[in-house]
Amino acid sequence: MRIPKEMLDTFDGQKCRRLFTKLAANHTWQVPTLVENRRYFDADVGHVIGDPRLRYIPAKEQGTWKPYLVRQTNLTNREKYLRERAWEARLNLVAEMRKAGVQFLAGTDVGNSYIFPGFSLHDELTLLVTAGLTPMEALQSATRNPAIFLGKLKEFGTIQNGKLADLVLLDANPLEDIRNTQKIRAVILNGRLLDRGELDKLLTQAEADAKKN
Repeated sequence: MRIPKEMLDTFDGQKCRRLFTKLAANHTWQVPTLVENRRYFDADVGHVIGDPRLRYIPAKEQGTWKPYLVRQTNLTNREKYLRERAWEARLNLVAEMRKAGVQFLAGTDVGNSYIFPGFSLHDELTLLVTAGLTPMEALQSATRNPAIFLGKLKEFGTIQNGKLADLVLLDANPLEDIRNTQKIRAVILNGRLLDRGELDKLLTQAEADAKKN
């Protein structure tokens, strides 16, 4: 727990704000990967153990994730307290960066334990809103902002005539509740329409493939 404790003990709000002002002025993008940080700082592993998305992860891969559970379930009360404070501090840092005008990209650090390809991006958007971004800002971190970062905004990133039309169609408005990004009705990818039935077939196949490995 040395790193969380040192981070908390040496935090300087004024230095932080000066740094964030410089990041904004230099157009230095940030990828908070809150979903990965939460995985480390969260002492409650109950929701992880019963996560229904585990059925899409091969047993061999899940085996490499087990040490994480061992670490998290053997924390002392002091360690849990420090992790909770460090997690709150990280959320506050994102809020302060937003206030300073820092630009964000959504990312998950997929490949780490209990980070689910595709699914965890939705978790990240929810956590960005928890940290202080508006639902629109969170959505832009995964759509418009990457296009700007790559210098491809004329090609994709927003819905306009002449742009590549890869779309996710939802049953509910994510601007009212960012968690509505998970209510997917259809996807348009490379000119192909994948309706809910087709998407469910892909998930069924992913589950079957996971059982083979």
